[in-house]
Amino acid sequence: LGLTTWSPLAYGVLTGKYSTGTPEGSRMESPLFKAISPDFAERVAQADKLKPVAEELGISLAELALAWCMSNENVSTVLIGAKTVPQLEQNLKALGAVELITSDVKAKIDALVPFVPQLPKPDVIAMVRAKHL
Repeated sequence: LGLTTWSPLAYGVLTGKYSTGTPEGSRMESPLFKAISPDFAERVAQADKLKPVAEELGISLAELALAWCMSNENVSTVLIGAKTVPQLEQNLKALGAVELITSDVKAKIDALVPFVPQLPKPDVIAMVRAKHL
């Protein structure tokens, strides 16, 4: 039995693009996304804690996040959501970074950003889509 991860880059939060604010034209400018992610600033702050780990390994934050997912023996599929060819190329670099995610690196990540599994929140987008389609 395998696990498929969805949105392993957390809507771009784990790429670092929101570290200095919300870029113009990004999905997080939308009121709908703001409604489904009220803890957005906290998520960005947690992601920023991981930057030194990525830098120490010589990889990007996105590569770290994707490689961390792929390094989990229970994960069989990591779904990416690249919108552009450069994003796809960046995501594919994570394949070469999986071997860098040792038990020591995982322990460091766990110490910086403790992961506590939670039940998913209602999917507001799906509810809106169901009402209007």
